[in-house]
Amino acid sequence: MKKYINYGNNNKGHKVEACPVSYQQVDKHLIKAYSSIVLISLLACLLLDYHIAFYFITLDFAIRVFAGIKYSPLCNILTRTFRVVELQPVLVNAASKKVAAKVGLFFSIVISVAYLFHWIFVAKLFIVMFIIAISLDLFFDYCLACKMESLYLTYFKKD
Repeated sequence: MKKYINYGNNNKGHKVEACPVSYQQVDKHLIKAYSSIVLISLLACLLLDYHIAFYFITLDFAIRVFAGIKYSPLCNILTRTFRVVELQPVLVNAASKKVAAKVGLFFSIVISVAYLFHWIFVAKLFIVMFIIAISLDLFFDYCLACKMESLYLTYFKKD
């Protein structure tokens, strides 16, 4: 959950974003590899109209969000691959990655439901938005999900 800092008496009510913080950490390489696989799946859905694999991604996101990253089949495969190639982990704060996983689950569910009901325009619209969000995180380390949560907490959540 994001924390906000209230400034002194002159600027009451103004809130400043602070990144979500937790004591848990996750391997940055694991998250980047996972994001790459999701991005490839999204591109396959968008360009090749191959959306069967995306149902697996949706299930994997659900497992990550509700059970934890250590139960995710895709993350387990990636972790074992990293051990084989002896890639040293780079640990980062897990809180922002959990927020991004929840937003990813939301997008995945919307896309999967849209495909199930043959709402192709809606599915492709959400795929493009998801591609933009995941590309920002993957290539520029800019977490759009964290910014969205920050806006939500600033304007809609009462103190």
